[in-house]
Amino acid sequence: MAKIFTLLLCIVCTCSFAQKTDEHQKIYRVHLGYELPASVAAIGLSNLGFKQLGKIASLSESEAAALDPYSINSFDRPIAFLNPSGFENASKKSDLLLNVALFSPALLVIDKKIRHDWLDLLTMYVVTHAVDNALYFAAQFSVRRPRPFTYNPEVALQDKVGDGKTNSFFSGHTGFAAASTFYAAKVYTDYNHVKGWKRMMWYGIASVPPAVVGFYRTRAGKHFKTDVITGFIAGAASGILVPELHRIKKKKENLSFAPFYSGDASGITATLRF
Repeated sequence: MAKIFTLLLCIVCTCSFAQKTDEHQKIYRVHLGYELPASVAAIGLSNLGFKQLGKIASLSESEAAALDPYSINSFDRPIAFLNPSGFENASKKSDLLLNVALFSPALLVIDKKIRHDWLDLLTMYVVTHAVDNALYFAAQFSVRRPRPFTYNPEVALQDKVGDGKTNSFFSGHTGFAAASTFYAAKVYTDYNHVKGWKRMMWYGIASVPPAVVGFYRTRAGKHFKTDVITGFIAGAASGILVPELHRIKKKKENLSFAPFYSGDASGITATLRF
């Protein structure tokens, strides 16, 4: 629910700041007629998906008692032995940072060029999260991985039983945060024609919030490191690829490798026209 409320907040803030500016060349081609309502509907339906997922991702007492932390791969295993006293604080921090990341694309309205296309960009942002949600649910409903705290010997058995205990793979918090920040970085660099290492710098900045969110999700006993890494990749891919697939591909005008006859005694002359 927090994710949807934040998206709605982005809509209100973006609309309030949007202004008409001078004509400029559009970067993206967005089909508002069906992309916006379809993606909003998909985000809305995700509420039902989360509720259903919680019920499916249940763990019985016998199943919880049978979990062996030493059966976990060596890379992820340390997360199963964290001190439970820090779980609640880490979980609160991850929730707060997730909401900050979700709101971050609203900062794009500061740029006048970007502000002009606010409705297109808002639509793409919702589409980005619809795609990320699809990846998340595909993984969650097909992989029943117990959360790290269910393996933890210091956690009471009764706290390991019930709904929402086997939906560790992959980290939704990390994926949602990465989709947001990488979307913002992708849009900003596209509009400002930032390329090469400078673009990599912006992606590096965009990676910090989801990385911190992922760190706190592991410290909360909610996800293993591989869950966080996978969520990061899924979110970053959504944030970059959705805008890229909407980009208007520019044709290189006056480019020709074909020879032409110059009409003089020199015969055929080949030229490049840029």
